[in-house]
Amino acid sequence: MFNVVGNNADNMQVKLNADHDIYKAHFPGNPITPGVCIVQFIGELLSDRLHRNLSLDRVVNLKFVSTISPTEDPVIAVCFTAVEDTGTACKAKGSIMSGSEVKTKFSVVFK
Repeated sequence: MFNVVGNNADNMQVKLNADHDIYKAHFPGNPITPGVCIVQFIGELLSDRLHRNLSLDRVVNLKFVSTISPTEDPVIAVCFTAVEDTGTACKAKGSIMSGSEVKTKFSVVFK
């Protein structure tokens, strides 16, 4: 569904794949990224960052400010403002941006 096209530990540039099957089912002709997929790729990016598999434990706060469209927002930035890794749990806060526009704000815990 996505490819990382540039990153550092706190700001990862992600290219969305508009041809992915999920977009064919989620509002064909006007695709948007499902919220569950947004949470999933936050977890995958954290897993890559920490070099271990993580699963969602809980959502502390999740705000979808505006939709993320793979055609209108083909490259987004996942910006981590705080990541606390205890070894058993990873708490992360941040936002997803398209240019200067905030698309999503999140505070999540993965284990």
